[in-house]
Amino acid sequence: MDAIRSGVKEDGSCTLPLDILSKVKIQHATKGLCVPKEGAGKARACVDALVAANVTQRKPDAYMVGWADDIAAMSLKDLPASSRHARTLDYSLCVELPADLRDGRFPCADAKADKILKVTALDEKNADVRYARALEMKPTLPAIEAACGTVSRPPGESKIGFVKAGSDWVLASLAPAPSASASAR
Repeated sequence: MDAIRSGVKEDGSCTLPLDILSKVKIQHATKGLCVPKEGAGKARACVDALVAANVTQRKPDAYMVGWADDIAAMSLKDLPASSRHARTLDYSLCVELPADLRDGRFPCADAKADKILKVTALDEKNADVRYARALEMKPTLPAIEAACGTVSRPPGESKIGFVKAGSDWVLASLAPAPSASASAR
């Protein structure tokens, strides 16, 4: 258990419902997530709840008067400046886009390895260990779910591989690479 706790970074992320993710527009170049003005009331409430929970923060007003990424990427020959418009005409809100939020994931729990459930020996030098994770949900999660709908929560169990290195068992991700002479045989 000590090897798991010290060598594995536990992920306590939830995932937003697909109906929310399908409504928002990602601004890839400027790393923003925007909510359309029309037909996205639930998505707007959800993003407002994420802002209130400090998962993300609103983009500044100057960002909202800029061109959307897809418009800015077009050449002026294809779309003259006089035909371009600010994000405020299309979007009611834009927020910062942390890396995980791009995939609809956000931190919603503190997770830690709790207890070993099962050890499966694959051979004399490899084993899989299934373990339970203790999840402490963040107090902001109920408000996020009230606005967004039911989110996918982090799993309560996980599995990790172990490798025998000498007389010790170590996490497979931390095991020393086989020597060149051993792999040439």
